[in-house]
Amino acid sequence: MELLDNHWQPQTHLQARPPEVSSTVDRVLIIAYRKKKKESQRRFWARFGVTQSRGSRFESGAEIPAPVSILLGLYFMKTVSDADLGRAERVMYSPDAAALLNPGQ
Repeated sequence: MELLDNHWQPQTHLQARPPEVSSTVDRVLIIAYRKKKKESQRRFWARFGVTQSRGSRFESGAEIPAPVSILLGLYFMKTVSDADLGRAERVMYSPDAAALLNPGQ
């Protein structure tokens, strides 16, 4: 877990890593975390709104889109919890989602 915490710490310098290095490290750390927690791909990726097959592609090296990557970072930095993700999912799929997401309309 320490590796994950350190990996997603805010960068204090502007030197960027090459994309291929970043995605490889992220992939390896994500897989290690998921396996440490003994979670299936389906369960792990569902909390981020990603299907099992797409999550499998991410774990195999496919590029993770920025919104998912940001959410993963927030999750691993403990800024966003499982409960937060669950509440967000319930809001998204509630019958009143349109009213909640577009107040004043």
